[in-house]
Amino acid sequence: MTSLPEHSTRMGSKCIIPLTGRPPESRPTNTYIQHIWFWIYLRIFISIGKGDTMSSFVVACLGAIAGTYMFSWALLYFTQDAKEPRAIANTIPFITPILGMAAKKANFYRMMRDKYDLPLYTLRMPGSRIYVINSTSLIPVVQRQFRTLAFTALESNLIRDLMGVSKSTHDIMSRNLVRDEGYLMVFPKYIHSAVSAGPGLDSMNRRSVEILAESLDKLTEKGSMINKMFEWTRHELLMATTEAVYGPKNPYRDPAMEEAWYKFESGIMMFVLKLWPQVFAKESFKARKYMGKIWERYFESGAHKEASELIQCRFKINEDFQIPLKETAKIEVGGSFAILSNTLPATFWMIYHIFSDPVVLEDIRAELFKHVKEVDEICTIDLADVKGSCPILLSTFKEMLRYNAIGVSARIAIEDHMLDNKYLIKKGSTVMIPSKVQHTIPSIWGETVNEFHHKRFIRQPGIKAHNPISFRGFGGGTTLCPGRHFASTEVLMFSALMALRFDIRPVGGKWLRPTTEKSPLVAAIPVPDWDIDVEICPRDKKKWNVSFSGYGKDMEISVEDIGGTKAGVH
Repeated sequence: MTSLPEHSTRMGSKCIIPLTGRPPESRPTNTYIQHIWFWIYLRIFISIGKGDTMSSFVVACLGAIAGTYMFSWALLYFTQDAKEPRAIANTIPFITPILGMAAKKANFYRMMRDKYDLPLYTLRMPGSRIYVINSTSLIPVVQRQFRTLAFTALESNLIRDLMGVSKSTHDIMSRNLVRDEGYLMVFPKYIHSAVSAGPGLDSMNRRSVEILAESLDKLTEKGSMINKMFEWTRHELLMATTEAVYGPKNPYRDPAMEEAWYKFESGIMMFVLKLWPQVFAKESFKARKYMGKIWERYFESGAHKEASELIQCRFKINEDFQIPLKETAKIEVGGSFAILSNTLPATFWMIYHIFSDPVVLEDIRAELFKHVKEVDEICTIDLADVKGSCPILLSTFKEMLRYNAIGVSARIAIEDHMLDNKYLIKKGSTVMIPSKVQHTIPSIWGETVNEFHHKRFIRQPGIKAHNPISFRGFGGGTTLCPGRHFASTEVLMFSALMALRFDIRPVGGKWLRPTTEKSPLVAAIPVPDWDIDVEICPRDKKKWNVSFSGYGKDMEISVEDIGGTKAGVH
């Protein structure tokens, strides 16, 4: 990445209030705003000269606007410390960042990076500060300060607002937020064995593959059929995932539970922002309550004892911390969010990128068929071989994440902190690392940064590899997704089976990529704004024997995996 300028410092007398909240010599010219204020002041003077009642009213209104505007600038200027990262997006103090994020969503951070070319910057909003990291070199610096810049502080708030736990349960989960004995600090250790290479993960992968293979066998028997691609892939992965995680008494076997999940998911943003979901997201609020009751019956009946190691580990930590069963049921609503919210849209985009590009499809099929054994028109494949020996498929998956991911890794400052001994991070503020920023840096990803290149992550002799820190498909540090290996395996295996056994064609004859403007801000992988009607055709009537024998190591999905570290690293 090219060298970036240091943040500006405030100079000169504080009696002068520059319109940008920065020293006069460093502020950019904003001719448009200057013209507006010239017109307002001119209108006031003209109105005063006329002396009529209507003009007096106009004067009062314009004066109030002008006064509020100037007060906002004064407030921003006098409360912005010179040691903090430079404050930007202040055309309307405290309001412009909100409008920008609402309108541009994940692209807002990319636009700010390109416009200001800063290593990091401050966004000022009513009652809060956000420090946004642009420089890749600062990411490890942030992640090392896991006790001072704590994800657990943010996680604690999400548990309260999203899952609706009681105050006593929230107090338990929020105690010792940055100490090793705290619930949220020890949680990754409890589930580590279940989501890392080993029997627990293999068992979930094996069951997921079984469900997917059975479903695709039934699809083959039906012959060609038309489906809505997102709706179909979403259902297939939801069933495979929940069967693998929740066991033989999986509540999602009931269509009402699946429908409740979709209703709850659509209103998650209202819970996160605390915008009275019981009033403005009634369907989501009712769905959360319904799912809580279902999970309560699930745990009361002991169904979790027949479920995956992951569920048993999640139950045990709540038991060890003396969290009541009724509250454990509420927490499991968040557990569903963890295993479903990103896996389902990721599968859709993976299928889209494979089947919408003939070159990608042909490359992946050629690679996969090397692992297929055929005898008397019976095809056999061990998907564990695919997981470890198909670099093009894995590269396509990682490129899908790079190209589509909109997730933001966030932390809250527990105390004032000088980041990298240069930048003041104030207590109570939020530090954010947007994946969209890291995934679109030309100096890291090259001239094809804005294109989908399915072989981008294949190591080639003589070509410099990209900086692995800049790949944020699953977050990083304490925000690294602990279930990334399970989710990755599901998406890869489903995509492999679809490429081997089916053709997918858009009903309209031409692939048209859906927009994602309406996707919720909490999503790490965007949901398409509209669905694609597709024809799914079996390539032949051959019988397939699909298995998953097990895989003895973690895939290299994130920089932590490449470095040999695990999900619990900071």
